Amino acid sequence: MLLSAALVATAFVLIVVTPTVLKAGPWAVRHPRTALLMWFSACALGCACVVASIVAAVIGGLMAGDAPDGATAIALTVGSWLGLGIVGAAIALIVTTTEPIVHASRVSLSDVVPAHGSVDERRALTLARITSNDVVACSLPGRDPAIIIPSRLEAALTRPQLQAVIAHEYAHLRGRHHLLKAVASINTACLPPRLRAGRELKRATTLLLELIADDAAAKQAGPVHLANALAAIGDLTGDAGLHLRAERLAIRRWPRSRSRRVPVAIKI
Repeated sequence: MLLSAALVATAFVLIVVTPTVLKAGPWAVRHPRTALLMWFSACALGCACVVASIVAAVIGGLMAGDAPDGATAIALTVGSWLGLGIVGAAIALIVTTTEPIVHASRVSLSDVVPAHGSVDERRALTLARITSNDVVACSLPGRDPAIIIPSRLEAALTRPQLQAVIAHEYAHLRGRHHLLKAVASINTACLPPRLRAGRELKRATTLLLELIADDAAAKQAGPVHLANALAAIGDLTGDAGLHLRAERLAIRRWPRSRSRRVPVAIKI
């Protein structure tokens, strides 16, 4: 019982306390990949502690017959059944919260691109150009990954800037960032609404994944082109965060231009 209690306390610290302490501050902005690894490692360890505490409670219940007195045997048995009840409730909660999140992420290319849209099928993905007043490109993961390029965005950017934006979306696809976003969303849905931990993890995950994709695109297509593209999109949308991301790219040091290489799958 003491072991189970200690594991539950550790899980509480890792899942609830840690996300509110590890804020996405300046250090995380400079090292987004490391920061994201720390956040998800804490969450994974916390979940492992919860599972271990339940296993310990069940094992204790099975050993109730060897307890020195009746009170201890009853406590071990109750703890065992309580652990099993928690497992069942957790599975039911995860299933009910996961289904709508997974369903929302299953958007096919035909749902986004009209029949008259321009579709360029590559070996690794599809580049789809659509007539739209939107100024934000997006990536569609799945069996047939795609990058959607609105006409207004293409008209607003130079060719090198558009290439940098496509490289950014490609980084999301290659890194399977949609899976990490789904995990963060499920974590938020499973925690009580009053707890900030779930919201903090989801917010930090979204921000850090954008910064990770920025870094990958800057190395491939050039930091200047991506920074200018972000600033241009920020002017069109009024999103100050895009200007901050552009400034971040401008003050960082990057490899020389001769070491850049845009993947063949996304060259335009």
